Amino acid sequence: MIRAFFFIMFVMTVTSGCSTDKMAVRLALPLVEGQYTALQEEVDPELAKNALPANLKMMEGFLKEDENNSDILMRLSEGFCSYSFSFIEDTNPDRAADLYLRGKNYAQRALGVETGIENIGELNLDQFNLKIEKMGKENVPSLFWLGQCWGGWLMLSLDNPRAFVAISKVESLMKRVLELDAAYHYAGPHLFLGAFYGGRSKMLGGDPEKSRFHFEKSLALTANRFLLSRVLYAKTYAVQVQDKKLFAEQLNAVINSSGNILPEQRLANEVAKQKAKRLMEMANELF
Repeated sequence: MIRAFFFIMFVMTVTSGCSTDKMAVRLALPLVEGQYTALQEEVDPELAKNALPANLKMMEGFLKEDENNSDILMRLSEGFCSYSFSFIEDTNPDRAADLYLRGKNYAQRALGVETGIENIGELNLDQFNLKIEKMGKENVPSLFWLGQCWGGWLMLSLDNPRAFVAISKVESLMKRVLELDAAYHYAGPHLFLGAFYGGRSKMLGGDPEKSRFHFEKSLALTANRFLLSRVLYAKTYAVQVQDKKLFAEQLNAVINSSGNILPEQRLANEVAKQKAKRLMEMANELF
């Protein structure tokens, strides 16, 4: 049985043209998925914060041996985006913006591998919209994390002229993800658009009504169990319309929720609790 296994591996290597290092990377990926799952289920945010950089560097090392592996590229995009949002942007927004761009570049590369379209973000708006309209459900993960990373950078860079050029593309991108799979990543497209429209004033393209609509959809689709939806609802929409009651309701609901309300996203919910407590402490500054 063991000899048969190694014979199959040998045949796969020879027939696919893969190098030994590339094959080793692909065989190791299931172990990486296990690490990824374990991090999502982590109950201690500080432990996860310390573990994530090493995990990301390991993935970048794998990528050097298999540079067109869209799974690795997509995981790196998700990893840099999540790390920046969860642990960096509240205290070091400049560094967070750089990390979001790093994640954006990985997602863009993943999309290039999947579709043959390189540097899609550099296309003009009409070309960009035409390309993403032709993409399908199989492209949702890369499209979503491209939008998340790009949008994260954008919201921290509203004083940068490049951000204004990107706004329409990011909006079109996440609307397309919404059309393809509104429930992806815990109603992520609705959550993104809620924060996207709620995190900017009307002068800068914000739209409180659209924001509220998308947040309510996000909460409904996740049965209120993905706590970051409540946190961003309070941080963006409630602050933008100066609804202090809604702000307090959403954040108190997060703080008082069971830590195990969504076990497979325990880390995200623990991060949400931390963010909710910090926002509550800032209430007098925000209202």
